[in-house]
Formats: sequence, C-alpha cells, structure tokens
Amino acid sequence: MHSLEAELWAVRDGLQLAINNQFAPICVEMDALAAIQLIMGPTQPRHSLSNIIHDCRYLMRQLGVEKIDHVYREGNKCADLLANMDFNDGLDFHIFDVAPDCIISDLCDDRNGVEYPRLLYDS
Repeated sequence: MHSLEAELWAVRDGLQLAINNQFAPICVEMDALAAIQLIMGPTQPRHSLSNIIHDCRYLMRQLGVEKIDHVYREGNKCADLLANMDFNDGLDFHIFDVAPDCIISDLCDDRNGVEYPRLLYDS
C-alpha cells in the first residue's frame, strides 16, 4: 500500500469510527493535500482508488462534513507521531482508549493553542 492509499484509508476509517460512536459534528483535518484534492475534487471514476474516495464522500455526507481542512505536518503533530509509531502486533488499525505516553505533551500543547513554526528548506 502506498502513502496516498494509506491516507485515504485513514480518513475512511476515521469517518466510520465517528459514525459508529455518534461523534457529530466533527471537523476533518489532514496533512495529505493530494488525498484532500481527490476526496473534495471532481469524481474520477477510473481512478484506482475511486472506491475508497467514494466511501469517504458517502461517510462525510452521513456526518454532514462539507470539507476537509489542510493542515501542515507541524499542525498535525500528534497524528504524525502516531503514524510513525512502531507497532509489532500485525494490525493495520489501532484504537486507543487512552492517549499513548508519547503524545501526551503534544496533546496538551494542542489544547493550549501552542503553535509550531513551519520549517522550510532551500533546495
């Protein structure tokens, strides 16, 4: 599975989780601009990921979500940390009842509105 497909599955699974737990209204944010463009853009029925894209759109309608906001990786730090965690249990999908220790301080920073600078590198 390549990264774009993984991002789309993550959105789909998150939306389904929100529906299953009656979390509405919700705000959807992600740092994968290409995935946002596929979900929010015109329908491309021949796209290799069109089934997942269609699922995301359907679930968004169910939740009343009209858009997905793009945030830079620095603004999505907890999700980035979780995505890079090393899981050796063979599962592709994890639900945490309690936040893992590695993101507690970042969750507190997020709650308190701490902003991180966007790092740009010259090429």
